[in-house]
Amino acid sequence: MRRLEFTPNQLLLGALLIAAGLSALSLLFNHAIDYDPEGWIVYGRELLSSQPLNTTGFPAWKPLPAIMIAPITLITRGEGDVYYWLFISRAAAVLTVFACAALAHRFGGRVAAVLAGFMVVISPWWAGDGAVGRDSSLSAVLFVGAFLAHYRGWYRWAVLAMVGLALLRPEATPFIMLYGFWMWRSRRLAWWFTAGAIAVIALLWLVPTIFHSGLSPAAISRDSGGTNAAVNSSFPALTVIIDAAKQTHQLPAVLLALAIFTSLYALYSLVLRRRSAGEVLWGRNGEELILIGASVAWVLIVAAETQKGYAGNPRYLVPAVAVFFAVGSVAIVRLAGSRFVLGLTHSPRATLVAVVAICVVGTAAFSVHSLKSGVRLIQGRDHQVQAIREELLTLRCPGKVYANSSNNAYLAQLTGRPLQDTVDWHLPYLWFKGNSFWFVYCAP
Repeated sequence: MRRLEFTPNQLLLGALLIAAGLSALSLLFNHAIDYDPEGWIVYGRELLSSQPLNTTGFPAWKPLPAIMIAPITLITRGEGDVYYWLFISRAAAVLTVFACAALAHRFGGRVAAVLAGFMVVISPWWAGDGAVGRDSSLSAVLFVGAFLAHYRGWYRWAVLAMVGLALLRPEATPFIMLYGFWMWRSRRLAWWFTAGAIAVIALLWLVPTIFHSGLSPAAISRDSGGTNAAVNSSFPALTVIIDAAKQTHQLPAVLLALAIFTSLYALYSLVLRRRSAGEVLWGRNGEELILIGASVAWVLIVAAETQKGYAGNPRYLVPAVAVFFAVGSVAIVRLAGSRFVLGLTHSPRATLVAVVAICVVGTAAFSVHSLKSGVRLIQGRDHQVQAIREELLTLRCPGKVYANSSNNAYLAQLTGRPLQDTVDWHLPYLWFKGNSFWFVYCAP
């Protein structure tokens, strides 16, 4: 039987259609949303309304979500805005699986691709963050997508993907500068294209402080970490690196460490000895060295920021972690095919199956707790928003209504008011634990 063959464009279109379909289907069962996305919806409404944009409180201003949400707020209100953003977030989560699989396939074949997709699905952030509208999956698919676009020769699309990422995570800006310089020197992109991209990034990040009332992104990010944030640890930079390893899963993280070590050896061989390092786990060519170097650099940038007083939340590391899944999956496949492991058995196929099975079972066993946490997050946010809706109907406050700083974004989105007009900083900082707590308070 003749095997079906698909072009890259057909595969991309198929992935987009599957992601859109699964995302839309998920909205029929649940539309729980997190605090930050609710705030981005409010900012999006304020961008194109007579109401002034005000970012003096939380959540922090992020240009990409606000720009993507703003046009839809002219058409929909209330639940429509929520459904729209959740559709994007959940579609990005599905696309992250395909993107990481495609990246692993390029270097390690089909088994590595399936393994990478599996690692993404059972990651600590994929299900929970994607379902409630956090930016983790969107940032991951843009980072991985930039590499995939470059490999296809779509250099402008690679820059645009990094621009989108930089409008979520400013850590991406140095990568755009380096990539743009490289493309200019190799005569594949004009210098003005990258310069224009950087100008757009700077302008959109500074919109609140230049044209509206608000705090700069740097100012508000220093206060956005919770009690468990890396910035509040005794050694913030080290905590960030440990968080990156935890999110990569225990067994793949060990192989990733070996891949980083072999990449350093490959770099040493290439630069100083001027010869290939041979069949190492990772670092066999320039593409592999750049891929892992950029991802490690991302983690180190976040670590340095955190050491200087920024939050260092684990979701900031997701773009690099997504690449680590692909690298670790390829390393697993290559380890199974190494001379050391093949010497233990007479069947290469049996060796591959055994090594992959051990990694899959071991990783899945260690991931049970994080998967349960993701389910609890989705259920908690669903109950939280439902309780706020019911309380608004029950109280029927004649004047303004308020909530504490952990719930005011939900209230602002539901009532169409600015974030600052819905928060009372004197209210207790409570999380949803049942119907015994009131989230909404009437103005005295």
